[in-house]
Amino acid sequence: MKLLNLCLLFGLSAAALAPLKAESLSVTVPYSFVVGKVKMPAGAYTIQEEMVNGVITIRSTDGKAVALLSTPGALTPDGAMPSLTFVNVGGEMVLTTVRQASLPSRLLPRSPSQ
Repeated sequence: MKLLNLCLLFGLSAAALAPLKAESLSVTVPYSFVVGKVKMPAGAYTIQEEMVNGVITIRSTDGKAVALLSTPGALTPDGAMPSLTFVNVGGEMVLTTVRQASLPSRLLPRSPSQ
């Protein structure tokens, strides 16, 4: 009976988390940029956020990808468009924040040299 209850609990937990799977955003970045410790070229990207653990995956159309653990930021106001925030650090554009509609923004880590 305990095993059945445990299986049922895990099944319900998985079902409850299923809608929190991942959010994705398609963007075109017109310049090269740095995310974490990786330099990415200008181009089209899919940015995916795992809702449960805060991992952000940034994947270019040519398959280059980087995954980073993000931290929550401010809640994006209702009606606001999704956006990316870049900061110019030493002449390089650094991706610092990902905002999705009606969700908390996600802050990306910077490399120690930034």
